[in-house]
Order: sequence, then structure tokens, then C-alpha cells
Amino acid sequence: MVSILKRGLSALSINPTDEILAAFAAYASELQKWTKVHNLTSVTDEEGIAVKHFLDSVLFTIPLRDSVPLRDSDSEILDVGSGAGFPGIPMKIVRPELRLTLLEPKGKKAAFLRHIVHKLNLGKDVIVCEDRLESFRPPHLYDAAVVRALFSAGEFISKASPMVKPGGLILLGKGRDYKKELTGLPSVNVSQFTIPFTDIERVILTLVNT
Repeated sequence: MVSILKRGLSALSINPTDEILAAFAAYASELQKWTKVHNLTSVTDEEGIAVKHFLDSVLFTIPLRDSVPLRDSDSEILDVGSGAGFPGIPMKIVRPELRLTLLEPKGKKAAFLRHIVHKLNLGKDVIVCEDRLESFRPPHLYDAAVVRALFSAGEFISKASPMVKPGGLILLGKGRDYKKELTGLPSVNVSQFTIPFTDIERVILTLVNT
């Protein structure tokens, strides 16, 4: 797994430091242990976790990197429906200056999030909220909100935009059939990627909040 991550991160222009690789290795180990009991993910082999969860999640840092206000800042990110921590925690591992709120309504997954945040020593910068987007009352506005294929584009933009600062970003991960979701939406930037070592196409839709 370490070899795949090392080459995959390099392909995405991210320096795969020993610290980053060790964090991902610990994350994968804990995810596998918890999944045996709590069924957190259907992807359980090391290679699948590295590619389909970790590298896929890291793709979300690229639109942030391309946004001048958020490129180098300690931006506050709302990860909606975080599940087992995707995409937020891999984003945090490669961009340690980011501050995260992980929003997850399911108790077992929220418990895992609290565990892995403690295990990776991320506590001062990462908050876990056991709640749904529809009922969440944010303590402040965020610089960006991210979601990985949980909502339709229009639904997520509608629900997340009140929680994002004007000029902040709303990012949605989608598959190759994303075009049908763009009808009637405001100007959306479309970033197309292929996850390293796969033929899986990932599209990230990015909207500047108004």
C-alpha cells in the first residue's frame, strides 16, 4: 500500500513524506479493524483502500490548490456525510494546515471518526459532529464544503451554500454521468481526473458561493 500511495501522491504533485505515508498506513489499519466489526466500508483490501478511498479523497485538494484564497491557508472545511472520513481526513493528512468539521449522522461511523482523529493526533484541528446536513447548525461559516457522491449537485448546493462564506467553495465528487446534474445550475467549474492506477474517472464540481 505504501508503494502505491507514494507513486500515486507523486502523480498528483503531492510530496509523499514519511509522515504522510505513516499516517495513511495507520488509518488503513484502523479502518480494516473497525470494518470487521462495524462494516464501515465495502472496500477492505489495502490496495483498494489506498486507491479508491485515499487517493480519490486527495483529489479534492487540487481544486483547493487551484483557488488562490484557499491555496496555502488554514481554511475551514465542512466534510458532509464523512462516513469513515472521506474525503476530509485524507485531505487533512496531505494538507495539515486545514481545519475540518466532519459531519456524519451514523453513530458507528461517527465513533470511528472520533477514534481515528485521536489515533492520528488531529484533535486540535478536527471536529466530529454526529448530525445530518439538514439539521446541522454550524457555529460559523466555512471556507469550503465538500461531499463525495452523496447528494445530487443541485440538492447539495442548495443545502450547503448557507454554511459557506461568500466567495468560498462548494465541491462535489461525481462520476462520469455528471452532466445531467448541471442543468439549471449557476456557473460550475468541472475538473476531470483519473484516479492513479485505475481507469476510474472522478469529476469534481466546484462552485464559488455567492
